[in-house]
Amino acid sequence: MALRRHLHPKYSGIRIGPVVKRDVMKASTMLEHENQYATILAFDVKIERDAQELADNLGVKIFQADIIYHLFDKFMAYREEIRQRKRDEFKSIAVFPCKLKILPQFVFNSRDPIVMGVIVEAGVIKEGTPICVPSKE
Repeated sequence: MALRRHLHPKYSGIRIGPVVKRDVMKASTMLEHENQYATILAFDVKIERDAQELADNLGVKIFQADIIYHLFDKFMAYREEIRQRKRDEFKSIAVFPCKLKILPQFVFNSRDPIVMGVIVEAGVIKEGTPICVPSKE
């Protein structure tokens, strides 16, 4: 049985039998939209050699396992790997919100660059995170 994953991650089709080129072509349509779902989950079936070659050429990922839980784990690990790659790619421009409490007794420089001690009350602060200090009003 070959499961093809689609958006959110619903499957777009189920078929009994080996993975063939037609399955790869169908999965490849996701490459234009959300490539992490251009996948085939092959549970306890053979993958035809020409289908694997086509998948390799097009960029369709085929996961194969004889135990359904292993198949699911492989797919979820792949999705997490993609998420981590995206995080790494955009970490220089992404701003992660945080809430800080300024410790007045630890303000060492009040002009650029501001040097002060803070307590992180929520979120995560990283080097280069822009900081906004709202007025009392």
